[in-house]
Amino acid sequence: MAITFTTKAAGDVTMLDANAKQVLDLLGKEFGTRGVITAAEAGAAAAKLRAAGSAQRGGNELAPDLEKQAEAAGADVVPLHTRVQPFIEMLEAAAKKNKDILWGV
Repeated sequence: MAITFTTKAAGDVTMLDANAKQVLDLLGKEFGTRGVITAAEAGAAAAKLRAAGSAQRGGNELAPDLEKQAEAAGADVVPLHTRVQPFIEMLEAAAKKNKDILWGV
């Protein structure tokens, strides 16, 4: 399945459930059928995702390990920092234009 994130500040971003869950976990949001990232939260959320992507590139053990598991299984993997870039852009636009990001609506 997939989750589509929407905001009036930018185009939609669609992620597979596993990727959306990983991103929402990083942001401290509950993975569910519906949710919101408020405009007030969006700037800090973008910074958290940038930091997680940077940590992963640097080999930091605090980085999400979903990619490491997939690599161990021999699967091709899109790195976190690449995968979340469109979502980071959405978060930054939402913060700038003071618009919430919703999913499941």
